[in-house]
Amino acid sequence: MNDRSPEFDLLLVDDHPIVSAALEPLIKAIEGASVIGIARDGEEGLSLYQKYKPELVIADIDMPKMNGVTLAKKIKKINPDSKIIFITSHSDLNTLVEAMDIEVNGFIFKENAMADIQSSIIEVLKGNKYHCKEFEKFINLQEEKIKEIRMNRDLVKSLTKTEMQILQLIAIGKTSPQISESLFKSIKTIENHRYNICKKLQVTGNNQLLAFAFKNRQQLER
Repeated sequence: MNDRSPEFDLLLVDDHPIVSAALEPLIKAIEGASVIGIARDGEEGLSLYQKYKPELVIADIDMPKMNGVTLAKKIKKINPDSKIIFITSHSDLNTLVEAMDIEVNGFIFKENAMADIQSSIIEVLKGNKYHCKEFEKFINLQEEKIKEIRMNRDLVKSLTKTEMQILQLIAIGKTSPQISESLFKSIKTIENHRYNICKKLQVTGNNQLLAFAFKNRQQLER
């Protein structure tokens, strides 16, 4: 493909060497492309970004040490105009929604990455967004779940620091007496907090609260 000019620097961040090895020659086949580095995790990716300030970062979402979402947030703090394309899978909808809300420039699925990588880079560097067809189909199928995730996330944001601590402990199965002991507060105080948490999360009773905490456990850990 000779659709891109002038030269541009690109950083590839993926913890699977086979994926990186397959994508690198396809990226280099784009006119002007310069792969300035290949990182194996988010921490290494951030270090290379800070060193080279590439125009475009292509990152896996699920990685050790620092995932792609955290990496993208840190990059956006350094340079809000930085361009980022995520390579992702269907594995974790909560993380995918968080990634979508960062306003990155593109999403491609890992299983179709070799077919989509060149088109995604060219479109993003033109200033366009790029979502592969499979990603769009997946998001449309998960529309209601995505709405629920975002609604629950907004409800959780209304909690105070203490209420969040209590909900996190509920999510790992702690009872009120155990939470009382952990936070050095009376059981009555914990029960009052539980009541207020239920009101804010729009749930009724301890069973619904427990169900909410378990279902949204991943969001509570962020």
